Amino acid sequence: MEYAGWDLDAAASSIQPDAIFSKPNDKYYAFESFVCQEMFDDFNDPYFESMTKRPDIFFNRFLELRSVIPADYLARKPKSTFARFCGAKYLKLINPKLEKSLFGNLDHRNLLMNSNEYPKTHFFYTFCEMAKHIWLLHCLAFSLSPEASVFQVKKGCRYSDVYMESVNGEEAFLMSNGSSETELRVGFTVIPGFRVGNSVVQCQVYLC
Repeated sequence: MEYAGWDLDAAASSIQPDAIFSKPNDKYYAFESFVCQEMFDDFNDPYFESMTKRPDIFFNRFLELRSVIPADYLARKPKSTFARFCGAKYLKLINPKLEKSLFGNLDHRNLLMNSNEYPKTHFFYTFCEMAKHIWLLHCLAFSLSPEASVFQVKKGCRYSDVYMESVNGEEAFLMSNGSSETELRVGFTVIPGFRVGNSVVQCQVYLC
């Protein structure tokens, strides 16, 4: 985005309008939060591009895809649920303005919207590698009993190191005696966490 001429400070502020970043490079957490928000959207819905609730089918899909190269899989199964998932998430995450600024055209978008083919570019293949990990998590989550679910923490929530991990460190908010100047609050969730029965995988948050 930077090479394409985007104002990264303005873009980060549009994603997390009220966030106060303690370091200049911390704005990249805003972009990471946006990607995760879009990619994990509807994760808890069993019909997340799928039409079954049978745990064995979800687990078989997990086994089928975990060791394959996404580009090869899309070439073999262009109408599969995973292929549709990749296309839908790309169109949602990479808006026309962003794609035009990156490539000078809308070829990726037009191909996905008007055919059963997929872009044969390094960028799209890299995107599908990321999408594969989200898809595998979804399949694994719904193959468990009880099902795993994803969770995020709202802005302003009190920080808890049981459910959360700070990406920008708690030490920045501590006084010399080791106590916090104020009660630590969440600015935004960067990466969501997971609940599996009574167990929790911490979400990653940015403290403000």
